[in-house]
Amino acid sequence: MTERIRLILKTLNLSPARLADEIDVQRSGVSHILSGRNKPSLDFVMKILAAYPEINSDWLMFGKGKMFKVADKKETAQTEKYEKPEIKKDKTGNTESNVNREVRTPDSSNVKGEKKIVKIVAFYSDNTFREFYPE
Repeated sequence: MTERIRLILKTLNLSPARLADEIDVQRSGVSHILSGRNKPSLDFVMKILAAYPEINSDWLMFGKGKMFKVADKKETAQTEKYEKPEIKKDKTGNTESNVNREVRTPDSSNVKGEKKIVKIVAFYSDNTFREFYPE
């Protein structure tokens, strides 16, 4: 993964110090990762992916696929069904309290100052994860 982080620096024309500043980690932490002293933590990887959403998470973590995400109609169609699920309601209009209930993303009529979901990450038992971005 260290080599892929180096490639990010080179491709995006970033210095290690600038990367550290942009993902809000200590500069020494980036230096230790690049020197091989430390391995990148999940938090470090997630900060890179949050700061640079165009980077393909599978590529960064596992070296699979291309460095940058490619807009694929099939994948977009698959993720849309997860990004905007309906909230199931019982007869009284209350949301069901089962464990598998779905969550709805906030709509654009957001009250000023209200928190808004910007990314959902699902972690799977096979040590993979998938990111979902509301519109």
